[in-house]
Amino acid sequence: MHRWIAIGLLLCGMAAAHPAAAQSKSWRELRAKNLRIGLSEERVDRAMAACRAADLPLAEAETLFGPVFAAHDEKLSADCVLLRIEEGLAKHVGWAEVQQAADRRLQGMRQADRLIMAARSRRGGQHDHLMMHTCMAIESGLPIEVFEHLFSRPGGFRYGRMIHVVEAGEALTLAGLADGQTLLLMNDFLDRDLAGFEIFRVVDLVRAGLRDGKDFETIHATLWAAGEP
Repeated sequence: MHRWIAIGLLLCGMAAAHPAAAQSKSWRELRAKNLRIGLSEERVDRAMAACRAADLPLAEAETLFGPVFAAHDEKLSADCVLLRIEEGLAKHVGWAEVQQAADRRLQGMRQADRLIMAARSRRGGQHDHLMMHTCMAIESGLPIEVFEHLFSRPGGFRYGRMIHVVEAGEALTLAGLADGQTLLLMNDFLDRDLAGFEIFRVVDLVRAGLRDGKDFETIHATLWAAGEP
């Protein structure tokens, strides 16, 4: 009983937020809503098939897609939010957990967008790509202070280069580096204007050093010797 009350409240809130989220009367109508916001037929059909395979009622599936519609309305990446839903359903995670994960992804996208726009006068062509990677890096444990520092560096930044740096930062965090150590390397990448393949060569060297039991200071001291990378 409480579960259905919660779903009803969520749907009412979604409908009030934007007309596209008004409750669907059929699976076909829900599919059409997803297509109208620009998602591909393949993605929509796959996600809806996963909902039905999980025996979700239409109302629960509608609620799952709420953050996707909200992302589109706010000019954020609806694809990135949908990806979170697809991942949860593929892992057979419960409906409530998938819904919460989608909401967290939406909140993370909003946060990433604010961080980037604090340093930019407008959204560039690769804005969504950087926003997505920033959001996922925050989800992986990098604090927002790291991005506040990186995005506000004097001289601004190029989207393409910063995307590689943020991807590398997430990989280094997942490898076990402390936040300060990760930030030091991310600054190194930008200071040296490294290309993507050079950045990930360094990431591989760091991970190899950690696997060999070396401490960060030892690893860092050898990275830039003799023209490395």
